[in-house]
Amino acid sequence: MKSLLFTLFFVLSSTNAETIIYNEHRDSDWLPLTYVVNGTFDVIQNPYWFSQRHYWQKMEEVWRRVKDPHKNIKRDGGYKKLIEDEVFSSRVLPNIGLHFLGGAYDTLWLSEYFEAKGFAYPRLGAFIVTYMAHFGNEALETTSSEISSHDHIADLYFYDVAAFVLASYPRAMTYLTEDMGMKAWHFNPMYDIDGEDFFNTGLNYVFRPKFAYLNEGKVKPLFYLGMQTLGGATYHYREDRGVSLAMGISLTDPLKQKGRFVTGLFYEENGELEASLFLNGSEDYRWRLNLYQGIFKKMDFIPKDWRVSLMLGQGKGPTYAAGININLPIGLGFIKNSPFTSHSQF
Repeated sequence: MKSLLFTLFFVLSSTNAETIIYNEHRDSDWLPLTYVVNGTFDVIQNPYWFSQRHYWQKMEEVWRRVKDPHKNIKRDGGYKKLIEDEVFSSRVLPNIGLHFLGGAYDTLWLSEYFEAKGFAYPRLGAFIVTYMAHFGNEALETTSSEISSHDHIADLYFYDVAAFVLASYPRAMTYLTEDMGMKAWHFNPMYDIDGEDFFNTGLNYVFRPKFAYLNEGKVKPLFYLGMQTLGGATYHYREDRGVSLAMGISLTDPLKQKGRFVTGLFYEENGELEASLFLNGSEDYRWRLNLYQGIFKKMDFIPKDWRVSLMLGQGKGPTYAAGININLPIGLGFIKNSPFTSHSQF
């Protein structure tokens, strides 16, 4: 807990960096709330391990596991096992890629958002929002009996804290966003008005390092990190337009590194993701299409001040899903015939 208080002081006392992520023309005024939903329900992309049912009970459970870290570390195997599992096993990859690097990116993004909105303490706002999302995510991870307090403690006391510190170093963040080409490609979160569940949620990050560009930057390697891990390339057929193809795995058993083979197709204009299509991907979809607001801004019949995004998908069973968002923090939609949804999850 002392490390959290120190980091909070550090975050508040650090000087603000030049804006490099936030874009007022792209990012909604609802960005913090959208982010909390995406971050909290990120893990439900693996419905075989994690569930959003009994959310508040799970919040109480994760608090019991982290409020006395020393006691719970000893109970669940001791410090040696904690280090073995969270530093020297395959678990370290999402810890570094998503909690540390992804958390730093989002912390800076939200800091710039709050600064642009005139908040007196933008870094405090970012700290609260990102930590809410991380804590909610850890709560849903209590669904699985394979997850002990070690996972929550490592994330909340170390990797997430380290992310806040990294976000306070402009040179490091410039290296990540410019030299490594890091961007957030988060999903469009939707709420099932019938089943009372969230769907199409998730935090995703792509890296396209400059040192590996080919053909004068027309071809760029692409690494996609999230609950789906993909590798591929982006081809810029015009200076302002590009398409990407990536393939990899969507984990159904994260400890055994087992999952399904997934393919992702992406379309960008002016450096912004406008459409994505996943085949055989997370959340048990056969296919999932997301259309972002840039697509709809080109349509003359849609008012220019509307922020519209759309999701369509088909799962196993078959399951059908659809959702639309117009100027809201999350969209509204439905999932039909899904074995993973039910009423009154909270």
